This record gives sequence, C-alpha cells and structure tokens, in this order.
Amino acid sequence: MTVGPFMSEENHIFRSAINPDKSWLILLLFLNGIIYGMHFVANKWAVDSGIPVFAYIFWYSFIAGVILLLLCICLREFPKLSPKSLFVFAVMGTTGIAAPLALLTWTASKLPAGVIGLVVVMSPVFTYIFSTVLKIEKFAWLRVLGILIGFGSVLLVYLPDASLPDPSMASWLLIALIAPICFAATNVFAAIIRPPKVSSLALSAGILLGGSLVMLPIMLISGEYWIPPADMMLGNYALITAILINLAIWWMFLEIVRNAGPVFFTPSNYVIVLSSIGWGVVIFGEKPSIFIWGAVIMMFAGVFLVNYGQIKKKS
Repeated sequence: MTVGPFMSEENHIFRSAINPDKSWLILLLFLNGIIYGMHFVANKWAVDSGIPVFAYIFWYSFIAGVILLLLCICLREFPKLSPKSLFVFAVMGTTGIAAPLALLTWTASKLPAGVIGLVVVMSPVFTYIFSTVLKIEKFAWLRVLGILIGFGSVLLVYLPDASLPDPSMASWLLIALIAPICFAATNVFAAIIRPPKVSSLALSAGILLGGSLVMLPIMLISGEYWIPPADMMLGNYALITAILINLAIWWMFLEIVRNAGPVFFTPSNYVIVLSSIGWGVVIFGEKPSIFIWGAVIMMFAGVFLVNYGQIKKKS
C-alpha cells in the first residue's frame, strides 16, 4: 500500500492510539461492524418513539462530539483549530454524517427497504475505485474478488426485496447512490486529508461536531425541532445508544484507516449489515433464514480475501 504524509509516524505517539498490529486491526474491523450494526436498532427505537430523524442525528452527533472533546482535553489531545483542521472536520462531517444520512432519510420513503440496504453497501466498491484512482492502494484482483464476494453476501439477504416496483423510482435510486459515494469519500478522506499531529480521538470529536453543525440548519429548515429527553423512554434509550455507538465507531474507523488504509476497512460495511440482522435476532426475536447464514459465510470469505494480501505482506 502506498502511504502518504497523512500517516505520519507522529500520529503513533498519542495515548489513544493503538499498536498497528494486524491482529488488532482485524479485531477492530469486526468490532466496528458489530457495534455499528446496533445503530439500526437504535434508529428503529427512535422512529418508533416519534423522535424527528434529523433532530435525532443532530443530537447524537453533537453530544458524542462534546463527550469526545472532553476526553481529548483529559488526555491532552485537544484537536488543533487550524484552518486545515476545521476544513477537514467540516468536510468529513458532511460526507460521513450529514449528507449521506439526510439523503438516505429523504429517499427511504421513495424506495423499497431492500434497495436502500443494497445502496448502502455499495460503499466498499466506490472506496476501492477511489483508492486505486488516487493511488492510495494498488490494484489487486484478489481484493476485488473479496469485495465482490462481500457484496454478494448482502445480495443474498436483500435481493428478494430489491426489485423496483415502479420504473420511475430509478431517478430516486440515482439520488440515493450519492450516499455510498459520500461514505466512500469519507473513507478516502480519512487517509488523504487527515491533518498531521491530530489523533484519531481528536479527529473523531471534530468530525462529529462538524457533522452536527451541518445537520443543524437541515434540522431547522425541515422544521424537525426537538430537544431531549424524549417523551417515551424508548426514545431516550435510542439517543443514549446512538451516542455510545458513535463514541466508539469513529475512533475505530480512523485508527484502522490510519494504520492500514481505506480498502482494509471496507469489509466492515458488510459486517455492519449482517450484524444488524444479528441484533434483530437478539433484541426483536427475528428468525434468520438459511440465506442469512450463507451470507455470513460469504462475508467472512470476503473479509479474508480483501485483507489477505496486506496480512501476507506484513507477516
């Protein structure tokens, strides 16, 4: 993998950084996906309790960002407020939080749920395209095969519900595809525009706060005013769960990309989708079909192939 100045060795001195050992990175990759999968449960709780979607996104991003900022102060890893850092916070907060989540919310009522699921997991494909074009990663057929197998694992789950009942929905599908492009851009931005001497913890705080600031006008324009706590206890559980999830996933994501690059992280997207199904089994008593178990096997195979070349190189 080609490594640029954004992965300066100075980033390794922070207390919140991890040892860039490959076993730790793979563990973080799966842990990130499993934790993020719980986000879908929290989102369901939020919707069921009547919390406005845009307000919900604003509050969990803002509160999680403030908590991480306080943690940064305690660890003396305060994010630098240089023009470049503020630009990165705003850009990654937009591409990683505000823009894709607003788009997915906007198009959710226009497209079948299965199509939305497939749209989200297009992110690894776009990430690999961007990474090879920008020469962050070298092209490798084995990694392409791994990404395709991972994508196939999700197809196995979503395909029955993924047909478009109305041809006019095609235009909405094109709009929805901007969301995975945003997620992919965030993966790549984490590698190429990351400010030097900024820890993953500080960058996480900046991204979450940047995303919340972008969400604020969206919330106000939409008229979705809401101030916690929620009237229903379920809504409070949703907000607290989403905050806890975001406290962890952004740091994990940035540490993985810092040490191994954006393509190494992409299989986490498939883990997220399948773990959300697993959380549905545990919490809502949903019964997975044989197709889901087949998807799990394919997902593990895809993760192995995407990361095999890099693991072999580091061994």
